[in-house]
Amino acid sequence: MSGYYDRLQGTDRLLRIRRLRKALFAGIVALSVLLVVVRMGSQGASIKPLFLPVNGIIEIALIMGFVTAIVGLFLRNLEIRHAQRDGQRYLMAKSSMARAIRTAGFAIGLAVVLLLAVTPSLTASLFSDAPQNLHLGPRNQEAVAFTSPDPLGVSFVTHATVIVTQGQALVTLLRNNVSLAKVNLSAPGRDTLDVEPTMWEGFASWSLMVQNTLGNDTYLTFVLEKGVVPTLFSTVPFLLFLYGGTQVAWWIVLRPIRDRTKAGSLSVATDVDESERVYDDTVQSPNPDTNPGPQPAADPEIFNIAAASTPAVEVEVPPPPVRTRVPPPPPRVETPKPAPRPVVRQPETAASLAAKAGALVTTGTFDAALAVYEEALRLDPGHAVSLDGRASCLVRLNRKGEAIEPYKRILTKDPKNPAALRALVRLYSDERRWRECLEAVGELLRLRPNESSALEMKGDALTNLGRRPEALAAYEAAAAIDPKDDNLRQKIEEVRVDVPGLLSRALIASASGNYPQALNLFDDILEVEPSNVNALIGKAVAYRRSGKPQEAVNCLDLVLGVQPNNASALLNRGNILLAEGDLENALDAFDHLTQLYPNDEEAWAAQGDVLVKMGRDDDALRAYTEALQRSPGDEGIQRRILELEAAKTAQPDIFEDLVGIKGIGKTRAKALIDAGFQTAEDFAKASLKDLMVVKGITRKIAEDLTEHFRASLAEAR
Repeated sequence: MSGYYDRLQGTDRLLRIRRLRKALFAGIVALSVLLVVVRMGSQGASIKPLFLPVNGIIEIALIMGFVTAIVGLFLRNLEIRHAQRDGQRYLMAKSSMARAIRTAGFAIGLAVVLLLAVTPSLTASLFSDAPQNLHLGPRNQEAVAFTSPDPLGVSFVTHATVIVTQGQALVTLLRNNVSLAKVNLSAPGRDTLDVEPTMWEGFASWSLMVQNTLGNDTYLTFVLEKGVVPTLFSTVPFLLFLYGGTQVAWWIVLRPIRDRTKAGSLSVATDVDESERVYDDTVQSPNPDTNPGPQPAADPEIFNIAAASTPAVEVEVPPPPVRTRVPPPPPRVETPKPAPRPVVRQPETAASLAAKAGALVTTGTFDAALAVYEEALRLDPGHAVSLDGRASCLVRLNRKGEAIEPYKRILTKDPKNPAALRALVRLYSDERRWRECLEAVGELLRLRPNESSALEMKGDALTNLGRRPEALAAYEAAAAIDPKDDNLRQKIEEVRVDVPGLLSRALIASASGNYPQALNLFDDILEVEPSNVNALIGKAVAYRRSGKPQEAVNCLDLVLGVQPNNASALLNRGNILLAEGDLENALDAFDHLTQLYPNDEEAWAAQGDVLVKMGRDDDALRAYTEALQRSPGDEGIQRRILELEAAKTAQPDIFEDLVGIKGIGKTRAKALIDAGFQTAEDFAKASLKDLMVVKGITRKIAEDLTEHFRASLAEAR
């Protein structure tokens, strides 16, 4: 009877429609899952490494959601059409309209946000990495590895921007170890490498290989610019607009139904939700299995009011109640509000200070960052991040010698820290502390026995220590790991050259006067070791002996570029400049030499020679005295002191007279006296040609000299 009753009431159709809707929705869900699996398989999804691109899931979910909405609206329309009463239709239409307008507003609003011009760039900036700084030692290389896209396939690297702030770098972009682009940059150059400018093709391992091709340090900054899958800003907004438009159309269709059925649904509660019953429950369903039995007969006397025998009793009306005045409530006493608590600043910690210093490093203010790192280390002397940051700032400020100590402290706490070991090896190499460099690179090779750059650095240290066979073995081991490194092959060829033998032959040729052969041998050495100091000094001596002083000075400048405090280079450079008459630069060289090596008697004697040439006899006498104190038995220095004292007492008048002439200073006056012009008669008898032979005496000065002394002699007569 219940099925028959449902058919009478019309609810059986509603139940069939709802069962049909559940079946259709289940089929749509199963089809959606199948499409998602197929789409992710075509995009190369995997569990290890994790790569589950969600852009395909979002597109399929929106498309199938749109289909589900169309099917649901069609079935809802059937429910409204087959409802038996206006109250049911009204409630269905009202709840459906409310849901439709909410859904349309959300979908259209989200689509508008995605279509805004600023949304893609803002989203890309959220996913993009911060700029990263990289330091490369001489002829070193670093690999920066990254994966693109991310594990969910939302963001991917579009471009890699490389900025070289110092030095030169060869940058290579690789995808799955296959080279795609290569660029050579010099400071202050920058370039942008295209990674995947528009859309990713699949999950891949990328790397930026940066190689320093010069013998100097290189600093560079690189930025990995990221983008978001473009379908989020094209296909997804279109589907959302379509979905929202469908809901708006459904709202327009339902509005006349709601208005038409509203008058007939006044008996329906206004707050009935869609989930509540929408059929009339005032009609009771008869139960066919229940036998109510005989009905009791109605008593007619109940309805006969006049036949009642009991007389009417007059009810006494009670007096009205007396109203008493309600006392007013007591006044409310407002409690005073508590005073606001002062904001308590959290004390600074080493971690918070390190974060602030890292921000300062990003802006390039290394001095301020160094001060903050040192404050953090004062709070926590063993804070690893602050130690590493302090060392990096010292390197950037070209205080590499001080940066060694923080890295040593890091290794004291963590002896197996490969990054600190690499940095320490580079610093020892830059400071040319080869024995310590060899020890540090040995520790690194215990951790990373197959690291090509560490083996190469070991070869460099052994080469500079003169242990060339061991250096050759280290270079060959590095080349076996990285056979494509041209720099390693060049070093192997260089270390096979017998540099000590070539140097010995070159020095013998230079001493015997065979300067062309000596210069060729020195060039052979410098071809394999451009910074060989002994070869450069020997070449400078050969140039000076062969009458090429400028070439000799150039070679010595190269030596001072490698070793600024090289005593032999400074002494030879000063002597060459003195011979060429460049007294000022010669004096600078000897001054620097006496400051570096105050116990070198040759430096003091050479300084005295320059001062004598410049006419500064008192300063020259002091320099000779310093030289004599360091070498009391040197007869040459003693002879120079005696000559200088004799010259001071012999010709005081002529020297002062020369200095008083316009254009004649102490230097030229001393040069004239040394040339043999001791008296006024010597100047009066001399010809212009004789005077102009002296360095620094022009024709005009010679004419002034002869005129002056001839006039003075005429007055004396």
